[in-house]
Order: sequence, then C-alpha cells, then structure tokens
Amino acid sequence: MKTATNITGLPAIGWLVICVFVLSMLSSMVAHAAPAVERIIALSPSSTEMLFDIGVGDRVVGSVEYADFPEAATRIPRVGNYAGLDIERILTLEPDLIVAWKSGNRQSDLDKLASLGLPLLYVDPKTMPQVRDDLIRLGDAVGEPDAGQAAAARFDARYQALLNQYRQKAPVRVFYQLSWEPLRTVGADSWVEALIHDCGGVNVFAQASAPYPVVSLESVVVKDPQVIIMSSHTNAQASTEALWSHWPMIQAVQNEALIPVNSSALLRSGPRATEGLALLCEAIDGVRAR
Repeated sequence: MKTATNITGLPAIGWLVICVFVLSMLSSMVAHAAPAVERIIALSPSSTEMLFDIGVGDRVVGSVEYADFPEAATRIPRVGNYAGLDIERILTLEPDLIVAWKSGNRQSDLDKLASLGLPLLYVDPKTMPQVRDDLIRLGDAVGEPDAGQAAAARFDARYQALLNQYRQKAPVRVFYQLSWEPLRTVGADSWVEALIHDCGGVNVFAQASAPYPVVSLESVVVKDPQVIIMSSHTNAQASTEALWSHWPMIQAVQNEALIPVNSSALLRSGPRATEGLALLCEAIDGVRAR
C-alpha cells in the first residue's frame, strides 16, 4: 500500500507532525509574550482609579494611603504612603506588576524595588492627554488592551467636550490656593496649571520657577487675580475671614469670587479628572459671566 503524499511528495503524516510542532511553538511564544498579570500593586490613588476604570480592580492586591475611590479601593491592603513604602509587605504580596508613581513615591524605594527585579510600570500623567495615553498603556500592561482603549475613549470624549466648551472663551486671571499656611499655589509644569489653561484661565503664577511655590500675600495683590480657587481641603471659611478679607483691593475679593473646588476629583490625574475639570471650568466661567 502506498503512503499518502501531497504534491510536494512529503508524506501526509510528516505534514501533520510539522503542523503540531509549529502550533506548539506559536502557543509557547504567545505564552511568553503575554504573561498573566493577576496580582497588581498600585502605588498612587490615581493609578488605582485607572485600574478600576479599566475593569481590573479585583486584581489590585496592594495600594497606598488615600486610595479611596471607588469604595472597593478602600478595602485593598495598604503598602505605603507619602512617607515611604513597606518593601517587605510588597514582596509578600508577590505582584506580577507594580504601577509606580515618580511624583509621590520615594525614589530610594523605587530604586530598591527595581534592584529586587520587581516589574515596574511608571504612570505619572501631567496633562489630561497623558491620562488618556496612560489608560491605554495600563490596559496593554495588564493584558486588557481593548478595555484600556475603551476607558481612554470614554475619558477623551468627556475631555474634548469640556475643551470645546471653555478653552476659547475670554481669559480670566486665576490664583489657585493649594494651601494657606503656608500660602502655596501652582506654577508651570504642574497638573493644575494645565487644567486652568484648559478652562481658558490664566494662572497668575505660571512663570514661577517651581511647580508648587510658596508665595507672599503681597505678590498675590500685585497679580490681582479675578478669581481665587481654593482646594476643598483648605478651610474656605476660615481662609476667607483670616486671609482674604484683609485684602479688599484684589478683584477676586471685591467680587466675592473665592471658590472652593473638590480637590479629590481635581488633583488626581485619573479618570475622575474630567469631573474636577468641569468644576474648575464652571467656577472660572461664573466669574467670566460677571
């Protein structure tokens, strides 16, 4: 009996063996190219929110203090805060991926994690478009590229709508009061500076040499802002009475344009930043309407 062959003359059984071998190799390559990412540690509140928005919040096994949104994030074990990270605790959690934060994590801690061979992905957006891009990066990193793209598209649609509504309106001079003892504001290359610009505002301390400078009351008087935006963690009532009521020559004080804005939504460079941006733009636009 003849052995079955194809037109190349190779026995059919030979082609079957080759196909099985090739499929096995391809399967192995895919497995090596996309390892499972099931245990994630997020070292910032904003990246924690991003991971939940992508739909992998249930894979986050460790986060940091103040990671409190959504509500499920409050139940995630804490591995550190602004003062430092608990390296030993991180090791015991055996993460497949650590989402690190250069602006809020101590560099010495990040260097230690890297030296131990732990997988680090740095996510630290400074503008709204960078939030969109980092949602895509995170989706790719955790093996959920479609979910990352979808989250980015949702975010960008909200952001573009706000830009179209506010960015081309008449400029308003803005002083952003990050804290009042000491009196601290935002300068160039800061997260809030970019948001003020997106709202059609002009940050009166945009030329400061530091991203979060401490300034004097006299310098605020000279800048004469039309609106003073206060982070909600600032005691707005005490701030108004103890500070700004003594400086009635400032336009913002004259017009009672001293407006607190939810700092949780505004200051976190994550999915809810569009909510904070909307609040900021509405506050600035209210002054513009006057």
